Amino acid sequence: MLRRLGEQRTALELCTYCPKLCRFACPVATAEARETVTPWALMTRAHQVLQGRTPLDAATAQIWEHCTGCLRCQRNCRHDNDPPMALYAARAEAVAAGLASPALTAWAEAPRPSSRAFEALPEGGEVVVLPGHAADEVVAASVKLLRFAGFAAAGRPARGVWHAAGRLLPAGRPGLFEGAARQVLRGLEGARLVVCLDPEDAVTLTRDYPRHGVSVAAAVRHLSEVVDEPLRGRVRPVLEGDVLYLDACRLGRQLGVYDPPRRLLAAALAGGRIREAVMNRDQGGCCGAGAGFAATNPGAAADVAREAAADVPEIPVVTAGPTCAAHLRRAHGDTRTVHDWAVLVAGALNEELR
Repeated sequence: MLRRLGEQRTALELCTYCPKLCRFACPVATAEARETVTPWALMTRAHQVLQGRTPLDAATAQIWEHCTGCLRCQRNCRHDNDPPMALYAARAEAVAAGLASPALTAWAEAPRPSSRAFEALPEGGEVVVLPGHAADEVVAASVKLLRFAGFAAAGRPARGVWHAAGRLLPAGRPGLFEGAARQVLRGLEGARLVVCLDPEDAVTLTRDYPRHGVSVAAAVRHLSEVVDEPLRGRVRPVLEGDVLYLDACRLGRQLGVYDPPRRLLAAALAGGRIREAVMNRDQGGCCGAGAGFAATNPGAAADVAREAAADVPEIPVVTAGPTCAAHLRRAHGDTRTVHDWAVLVAGALNEELR
């Protein structure tokens, strides 16, 4: 009973008896302006359920969904605690009890976005592309960047693999995740390099797979890492004015990739400069799309997205996470221009320097 939550006992205890030192760091708690959804409160609720002091009911299952998995709480924790992992275990208990949110389940099981650019890639090879949930425009731009960078033979994984199944963990389905991970490995057989267009896939392959006893033999990199050096000097200044660059949580805080996307973005600016939010790099904000939060709590997730870009409200936003870019665009509607990094840089390539 509550085995998966029991495995998180130490983490739960550390948070429960902590005086909320990471309270300031949580973008969800800031946007919703209530203590109930702070990391401390979410972890304390899970600890109380584990102790039998609070029932595992629909209200409790719902409150555990107020987390984007951004890991700002961990970055500011003196114990390096990982609340999202514990909360994903709590969600697994909710799933087992039949209390899963239909919206969270639908998010985890979302069908593959249609992508002619991905389907046009040859199957297999030493370099394979994982598009994740990137839209076709982003995939096409990414393939163009890879070809200009010397990866003309990049292909798609075998066996219909198109993402790393990372959504299954925050959706509370660790058993399905472990099975899906092994299927993904079979699809990556023979690859020496996996290029992820969505940083969520790179985090899943390099962090979550090993935690579940699955090892990826190939090197795993985000798109910006592999095209950074080959494309220096091949990007023209095409975008007028300043832009606000936002670090996607999983690309920056979780993968430590900060400078590669900034370098090529700077080259694409004509006379403008990259502006930073007050909280940037390892302390950067969150777009609100992670861990199914945008599916289960769309209004609050939109508030999180708008807050992340609020420091410099009058200029376009750029981010290198396609899921983040899409969510920021939805949150801002027609009031703010949001560029996907890959699309912007691909449009700035100097075609004469093939």
